[in-house]
Amino acid sequence: MRDKVFYESIEGIKENLYRIAYAYCKNEQDALDIIHETVYKAYLNIRQLKHPEFFNTWITRILINCAIESTRKSKKLILLAEYEVADKLIVDAEDEKLIENINLYDAMDKLTDNLKSVIILRYFQDLTIAQIAQILECPEGTVKSYIHRAIKRLRKELEDGEISENKQFI
Repeated sequence: MRDKVFYESIEGIKENLYRIAYAYCKNEQDALDIIHETVYKAYLNIRQLKHPEFFNTWITRILINCAIESTRKSKKLILLAEYEVADKLIVDAEDEKLIENINLYDAMDKLTDNLKSVIILRYFQDLTIAQIAQILECPEGTVKSYIHRAIKRLRKELEDGEISENKQFI
């Protein structure tokens, strides 16, 4: 019975989990690996969840930790082929939005883990300050400070003006 409830809970949020994981790694297979690791860890530790109503918050926190761990491991390995693909996309792109998104993701990759997490949760998942504070287990004031600092750093990184469409984001 418990397994069925766990499975149904995961099914209800799997798309959100994928979006968060993808925002960290920008690769479908890596995002799926992060989700797999998250679900595995959550299943093993489900008894530690004292309040089932906080399941989404709890598993999102596990996902963020898995994503950060995964990106730290992958930063040690830089694949030349990925850069060649990115260059080809930029050269072949007629759609300015693609270039803007690449620039935004590159700028986000330069943020610290905490700053990147608040940006992903706030602007990619539309979570409130209170929800983010709960997920990151820190005060709301700290979340506001992180958001302000992240936006300031993204603006600085993107100040060359190439990303005019995303100015409302930052």
